[in-house]
Amino acid sequence: MQDSRPRASHFLPHILEQRASTPGDRWSFAFLDSQGGELCRWRAPELAARARAIAARLLRDTRPGEPVLLVFQAGPEFLAAFMGCLWSGRLATPINPPRRNRLIERLVAVASDSGARIALTSADLMGSIAEWRQASEQLGALDWVPVDDLADEPSLAPAAIAPDDVAFLQYTSGSTALPKGVRVGHGNLIEDLARMQAVWALGPDSAMVSWLPAFHDLGLIFGLLQPLYSGCASVQMAPNAFLQKPLLWLSALTRYRGTHSAAPSFAYDLCVRRIAPEDRAGLDLSSVLMTMNAAEPINPAVMDQFCAAFAPHGFRREAFCPAYGLAESTLAVTANPVGEPPVLSCFDVDALAAGNVRVLEAGAPGGRIMPGSGKALPDVPLAIVDPETGRRCAPAEVGEIWVGGPTIAGGYWRRPQETADTFGAVVAGEPESGPFLRTGDLGALVDGEIFVTGRIKDLIILGGANFYPHDIERTAQNAHESLRRDNGAAFSIDGSGQPGGREQVVLVQELERSHRGDAPEPIFHAVVEAVWQNLELPLAHVVLVPPGSVLRTSSGKIQRLANRRAYLDGSLPVIAQWSRPQGAEAAPAGSTPAGRAPAEATALAVWLSGWLARRLNLPAQAIEAGHGFAEMGLDSIGSTELALALGEHVGAELPETIAYDHPTIARLAAYVAGNGVVGSAAAMPKAAPSVPVPSAAGSDLDDLLSSIERGDA
Repeated sequence: MQDSRPRASHFLPHILEQRASTPGDRWSFAFLDSQGGELCRWRAPELAARARAIAARLLRDTRPGEPVLLVFQAGPEFLAAFMGCLWSGRLATPINPPRRNRLIERLVAVASDSGARIALTSADLMGSIAEWRQASEQLGALDWVPVDDLADEPSLAPAAIAPDDVAFLQYTSGSTALPKGVRVGHGNLIEDLARMQAVWALGPDSAMVSWLPAFHDLGLIFGLLQPLYSGCASVQMAPNAFLQKPLLWLSALTRYRGTHSAAPSFAYDLCVRRIAPEDRAGLDLSSVLMTMNAAEPINPAVMDQFCAAFAPHGFRREAFCPAYGLAESTLAVTANPVGEPPVLSCFDVDALAAGNVRVLEAGAPGGRIMPGSGKALPDVPLAIVDPETGRRCAPAEVGEIWVGGPTIAGGYWRRPQETADTFGAVVAGEPESGPFLRTGDLGALVDGEIFVTGRIKDLIILGGANFYPHDIERTAQNAHESLRRDNGAAFSIDGSGQPGGREQVVLVQELERSHRGDAPEPIFHAVVEAVWQNLELPLAHVVLVPPGSVLRTSSGKIQRLANRRAYLDGSLPVIAQWSRPQGAEAAPAGSTPAGRAPAEATALAVWLSGWLARRLNLPAQAIEAGHGFAEMGLDSIGSTELALALGEHVGAELPETIAYDHPTIARLAAYVAGNGVVGSAAAMPKAAPSVPVPSAAGSDLDDLLSSIERGDA
């Protein structure tokens, strides 16, 4: 039987070598600065030279098949380092650098789990690395190698590669305690790239424009590697550049005649809210053939709003391409093809709650509009399976999504049991089927279209980032002595009524018996502040309950879904409950306060109160100078927006972390006024944290933006 797997000449390092030796090859790579100007532009020969230089260093210092950490700020050096690993036959292991030095636990955990001995980085990070090495024995033991000035070895050919050889380790985001590295093979990667090229019509005439972080699979595989495979132009910018000025993304699509891009739902919402009508005048999005909508639950209302805002500037609704995927399947599983509008169906809410699919007419009472996430890619079998019995579900039933085919990765790095449990599933009664990957996601197939309806896993996806409930629970319980350890349940509830439609996070937490009579306000403040400071996650509700009230299995495990149901139906025995203020009528998009306030702290506090009321859609009376930003519901994206807006207001460049370092209106206003930076052109120094923070797992801004390892619809 003929082997249909990719040949060695089709793997990425060989593709790069071929492009570098082909005059007139169309591939190019440009990286933009925070104003949209080009920091660099590479052609294939330059990337190949940089990859060879890095590969030569790795050949001297590492063994074949050894993991190599890639720790880079957003920039072109990351791509060179990634290709240098593949060129040398080493396992690229991307990990984003901590945005704040105290949040290094994830980096330490990945370094430890991977067993890497060497970390590639850039010269501009060496100052921070010195601090990390002092803070962690694990990081101190690594050989940190800046790649900026390594010498090329022109005669160095790519290493011999087989389809099953591991190309890179993709660490799943969220939990820092037990990170899992997905072993993505060279064959898996090429199979997925080939399928995405076909379904989304990529070729040498295409132009990819992306701001997604390269540390996780959507930004890495679709944003960076897909253009190299397809031979088209690649235009990249830093995630923070987009966050601070969403117009840069759409302006780059206009300037470079971008045809392809991708983003989570929150990014399209951000464009609608943050790009004022007068700033849209120069946009021309008529070249956009497709932009993937993935990585967090898709809000149909956001798609409608984006189309209404940007259709006058050439954007077509059929350019939206919802998709579904996950790191364990390399990237994509299903896709909405180019030229076809997204599929929207109305489902009976009560039937869905009972695990069944019943399609209603649009607008019918009791119905919920849900977006489809496309049909399965070629040769990617899907099965909807009862997660308890392992039997295939009937066509009208909701079940766990199981995925097969050549894009499924080889399992988890050094985790044989978890690999067997997750990657080796076989449908009961169908011994010839499989093996399948168990995704942990619930869904249904309707006329071949996949609809993702929920998750078996307790994973919470907010703003494109994955959060694990035990991280939230542990951080909260460390925040106050009155809380019982290992006796809380964090979960999400529907947030479709909120701006952007993102989920709301709820914490149900038991009190110690001796603290049942304590005043609840200090407890709420400590919990909300600690979760926001450590995980950059705003809680929406905190419920304090008596000992023994959090629901568990007979074996003692927290039943988060059962606690969620009890919360929603009001059956929890509540001692006290806190909810962040709810919104009022939103201000028009692009509106700003008239005039400029004086620099005094009082005037700054007034300005901040107005900005927060508009940004968080809150009534003015809900904004108090002494309340923490976390209690108001400001998330990591909003914190970055606040730093930018306040900096523009006072005429100074402020650090992105300023809202974390001074976490109330009063503290922030006093700090800005007291440091005399109003009108200064210099960046303010970063201050020490204003409140003590318990040591716990953390996430940083790049994780928030794209811990984008799932293409959930």
